[in-house]
Amino acid sequence: MFIQKQTRVKIITHKDTSTDFTTKYIIETNFEIKGVVEKSDIVGAIFGQTEGLLLDLDLRDLQKSGRIGRIEVINESKEGVSTGIIKVPSSLTRKETALLAATIETVTRVGPCEAEIKLVDIRDVRETKRKKIIQRAAELLKKWDQKSLESSEIEEKIDTDIKLGEIISWGPDNLPAGPDVEEDQDLIIVEGRADVLNLLRIDIKNTVAVQGTQVPKSIINLTKKKNSVTAFLDGDRGGTIILNELLQVAKIDYVARAPEGYEVEEITRKQMIKALQNKKPASIFRDSADQDVQEKKKYDGRMGILYRLLKKMNVSDTSIIVGAIENIETGNALGFDQDLKKVFEIPVGELFEKLRNYSNTKFLIIDGILTNRLLSLSINLKIKFIGCKNKEDELVIPDQIAIFYF
Repeated sequence: MFIQKQTRVKIITHKDTSTDFTTKYIIETNFEIKGVVEKSDIVGAIFGQTEGLLLDLDLRDLQKSGRIGRIEVINESKEGVSTGIIKVPSSLTRKETALLAATIETVTRVGPCEAEIKLVDIRDVRETKRKKIIQRAAELLKKWDQKSLESSEIEEKIDTDIKLGEIISWGPDNLPAGPDVEEDQDLIIVEGRADVLNLLRIDIKNTVAVQGTQVPKSIINLTKKKNSVTAFLDGDRGGTIILNELLQVAKIDYVARAPEGYEVEEITRKQMIKALQNKKPASIFRDSADQDVQEKKKYDGRMGILYRLLKKMNVSDTSIIVGAIENIETGNALGFDQDLKKVFEIPVGELFEKLRNYSNTKFLIIDGILTNRLLSLSINLKIKFIGCKNKEDELVIPDQIAIFYF
């Protein structure tokens, strides 16, 4: 045993973890001390080594004024090493509590023994109380005749918490799901937990969330056991990505989408019901996705860039323009109208003089160099796309026309 500087502190020598009503936060730390020490030694070291570091946060003054509570130490010594937990109740502000926690971590010795103190957590006691209050309010509301109540934000919040209580963790991946996901012969697949909650608001309980773009095997197997499976997804790019994945790996019978730009979790009851009523057979989406994949596989490298450019321009049949560029004869120029019908095929040398005769040209392909005067003429004729070998130096391309170099 060693001699420890006498320090007047209050110490809990039992496992009473209760806090009084003034406590806002609990600072919880782990410690490891290379030596056998007592609880009083640890508390004394904390008071002694933090003294004067932060004038406004002196532990003695804070304890006298009731701004921190009794320091609890749970200590266990084994093979010459002491380990355990320190808990400090605090009624300080969040910033002050964080500073106090950081100060406690600076303690490096308990008497002659080396010590290491690490913060585990700062718990908000009031948050725990709030959760208990909301949970109790939800229980009371379930027993209450709601017919006499008027709608309000408080009731909506409690209603949300009631529905949250119905969400279960399903399968080996603990996926958010409605309580009837197993029993119901129909299944609705959504993206996330918030989507499951929103559908519970209209009493749809046969739901499960994929929780990302990678579809869990448990959902793939579950779809095989159901009579009907509907994918109900967001009306954005993320929803399309998940839909394409589902169509490839799972048994999907129908597809419903939130309105464009909206997520399932944020749409109203009326919008959800309408979307589910207007669900479409998955075969429509599957055929479209397969066709899109096959088209993309046709092209790579420069042709891949051309394909994406034409898709962005909403060209209905990209193969016509792609084929024209791949098969154009040396020194020739081709023109196509809005409907992708060939308007002309002439030598490049005659193009500038004759192009005005084909004012319905929207797509121009030339086996040659794009000049400044040809670009100006094309802009005047409102041509949308030009495919060419190259362009004149310092030629500036305006935004209203797309250029592809092949």
